[in-house]
Amino acid sequence: MQLHGATLLQISAFTIIFSVLAQTANGALQGLGKIMIPAISGFAGLIVKIIFNIILIQIPSIGVNGAAIASNLNNIVVFLISFVVLKNTIRLDLNSKKFIFKPLIATAIMCVCSYSLYIFLINGIFAEKMATIISLLFAVILYFISVIALKIFTKEELTMIPFGTKLIKILERLGIYSKEA
Repeated sequence: MQLHGATLLQISAFTIIFSVLAQTANGALQGLGKIMIPAISGFAGLIVKIIFNIILIQIPSIGVNGAAIASNLNNIVVFLISFVVLKNTIRLDLNSKKFIFKPLIATAIMCVCSYSLYIFLINGIFAEKMATIISLLFAVILYFISVIALKIFTKEELTMIPFGTKLIKILERLGIYSKEA
């Protein structure tokens, strides 16, 4: 079986998202005195990782990629357990439209458009490395525009970023945000 390092890295890249989220939730739980929850969620994640390592690595079409998939599942389990406990502990009421759906839409727009641009650029226009750099820069700009267009941030939240007040004035002139309040 030929190993494809790029595929392994692509799968593994998702691990960092849930790892950071789990560490953040666990840090908050520890600060709130719930010191056993991170250990319990970590143990549950470990069990999931072991089970899926055993199952997935043995499948020839998955192979070593199964370890990366199991790591993703491990971190997802750790995060979900910790987040649910944290949410119940501090009675966190998140607006799922603002904090989940709109960012997912912005991410999907960015992914589809930047990947399409990349495919277009490597078909005879630019070398692969240059196409990657251009596509990454385009992805960053497009994500920022998507976040603004979807109004993920309130005007008050925008004032907290550098040049936020100037950005708000521009967005008001463009009609994206109203001038009141």
